[in-house]
Amino acid sequence: MGTNIGKHIDNPIAFAKLALNCDFTALKDEVLTLNELTWYSHVNASGFSGHWNVLPLYANQAHANAHPILQCFSIEEQNAQFGPLPIMDRLPTLKSFLAQFKCPLKSVRLMRLEADSHILPHRDHRLSMEYGEARIHVPIVGAEQVEFVVNNRIVPMKCSEVWYLNADLEHSVSNLGAEARINLVIDCKVGVWLKNLIESSEQKF
Repeated sequence: MGTNIGKHIDNPIAFAKLALNCDFTALKDEVLTLNELTWYSHVNASGFSGHWNVLPLYANQAHANAHPILQCFSIEEQNAQFGPLPIMDRLPTLKSFLAQFKCPLKSVRLMRLEADSHILPHRDHRLSMEYGEARIHVPIVGAEQVEFVVNNRIVPMKCSEVWYLNADLEHSVSNLGAEARINLVIDCKVGVWLKNLIESSEQKF
């Protein structure tokens, strides 16, 4: 998953709030119109309890016409090229938000964790800034009653914020509320721009 570009692998940043802007009200309105579509259960059924569903927005272009399950995740393939799926034509605000990223995007998807559902503790091997890849979360709805834990610390994520999360560290999620939590989840390559954005965060842990 890329090269080691970080200097602090022994003491990595676990999570950091990023200074990226968006019309979050318009983004939420766009995303909520997608609830009518078919979302797909996360393939790792043993890794969660309850209901955890995915809607792909960007995918490996080799899978552009494949079953959506293949489009939901950034399955590692040599020299894979990722790009937007047709659903992005319905999401102009999201398109504008993603245009701020001065780095290659890989998998982009919406992830919906229903009420009383739990993602069990796990690690996504080498998915962190230090290894050249990053996972970005943007809570759209339901974040206030969600306990998102990275490296034994609760991430103070709120809706309408953008957060880098070090997925190489152990993390878990519990939706303790009465409504579904929907997050925009972006996997991307890390270069100088994103590395500086993460390291310059005023809220990093």
